[in-house]
Amino acid sequence: METTSCAVHIAFRTALLLAGATKAAELAVLDGIDACENISLRSLLIETVRSTIRRRAESPAVLDGINLLPPELRRLLSLRPIFRDCFVLRILVQLPPEECADLLNISITEYEDPLCGALNQLPRLSSFKAARDVQR
Repeated sequence: METTSCAVHIAFRTALLLAGATKAAELAVLDGIDACENISLRSLLIETVRSTIRRRAESPAVLDGINLLPPELRRLLSLRPIFRDCFVLRILVQLPPEECADLLNISITEYEDPLCGALNQLPRLSSFKAARDVQR
């Protein structure tokens, strides 16, 4: 039971970082649970990421999840979505580059530039500026 609870928490935090919206993250986790035959961390995470990206494309949400994130992670929400996606999936979730590209429906070549862009831009962003920009 504790492993399932941990998997759900990780899936929700990942969806929140990708979508920036609590409702979208909650619905993506529910979609992930529905899509999984057995709830392992990996399968739930992958299905939740797929749902988050699909939901975000279908209806961009208000970024209301910023206050749930620590200041260090808030600056992620000021990145362009593709930069944020690449960074979250590769650096924070530690998925292999091929799997990241597959989840984002882009080629490895298309994946590398946004990841490098995120790595270059993040140190320059202050969490105060990121929080202010997202709330506008």
